[in-house]
Amino acid sequence: MKTVADIMDAVDRLAPFRAAEAWDNVGLLLGDAAWPARRVLVCLDVSEAVCREAARRRAGLVLAHHPLLFKDVDRLTIETRHGRLALALLASRRALIAAHTNLDGAEGGLCDILAGMVGLGDLEPLRAEPAGKHYKVVVFTPPQVLEAVRAAAFDAGAGRIGNYAECAFAAEGQGTFRPGDGSKPAVGRRGRRSSVRELRLEFLADDRRLGGVLAAVARAHPYEEPAVDVYPLHAAPGRTGLGRIGCLVRPTSAGRFAETLRKALGLRHIALAGPPGRKVRRVAVVTGAGSGLVDSVLAAGADAFLTGELKFHEIEDLAAAGLAVVLGGHYRTERVPLERWAPRLARELKGVEVRMSRSEREALELK
Repeated sequence: MKTVADIMDAVDRLAPFRAAEAWDNVGLLLGDAAWPARRVLVCLDVSEAVCREAARRRAGLVLAHHPLLFKDVDRLTIETRHGRLALALLASRRALIAAHTNLDGAEGGLCDILAGMVGLGDLEPLRAEPAGKHYKVVVFTPPQVLEAVRAAAFDAGAGRIGNYAECAFAAEGQGTFRPGDGSKPAVGRRGRRSSVRELRLEFLADDRRLGGVLAAVARAHPYEEPAVDVYPLHAAPGRTGLGRIGCLVRPTSAGRFAETLRKALGLRHIALAGPPGRKVRRVAVVTGAGSGLVDSVLAAGADAFLTGELKFHEIEDLAAAGLAVVLGGHYRTERVPLERWAPRLARELKGVEVRMSRSEREALELK
């Protein structure tokens, strides 16, 4: 049976938690990683309606985009709305995972999905983050235990390259060693140099899993002192990061681009700042709130900025610089891409039912 930990691992593969912004609060926020999780309810926000829906659907885990709890929470009581919601989930043994800015900026995450919905290609992060720190681990092992050592490393989380798992390389060679006083060699005799056939096994491990991988390899290896090398790898800019910048195949006017977004998000209205006839080709995209990114958008050479919401003075600054600003609302620019992302999670979790919440709705809707 799948557990909360299994769901955590699947989300982490698609949207690594380490990539979240420093101020964010993601990962397992409520519950026990060992709890069973046959059903997952995905939502934008945890609300009373979502909690009732989770109970009705018998979902053991709620996966929310917006964290219910932030780092400055110092108590959980029924006197606050967040406290009541958290206590209700815990009382019914329902775990809560948050995937927020890590999911926005992940490869194939919400920003990529929204950008694709409006026809943008050649996507790059608006503000690229370095790829997570990785290490190459080299283990020298006898041929007869190669598979056991390799399997132990994979089980501990090593050998992942992008969407590929269990990646490793092995090459044959000759190893020599002389056991010293007090040693208990699995092969050879103390005081005598031995020469044995060995395999050089190589695989990658990230910084969060390195310790567990090395411990797993040591347990599976028959030698008293296995030879293990660890090499830190240079972290090049990755394909993840805050927002996206991309180009339309065919340039269009700001007004027509805004209409494309309106239809894609199923909105009755769309907000556009700047002249509708302004030519748009290069577009910056940030799901939800795009505040604080005016300098990044300008530096990227964008003709337009598509986001959910901005501060008034930021809209004025961008419009004054000649950019079109298209606002689709915080809720829709995240909820609609989230609906398209949820099936990806379902494909990662065979045997687990993954459903989008049907009960939540935008708190403020224009009629």
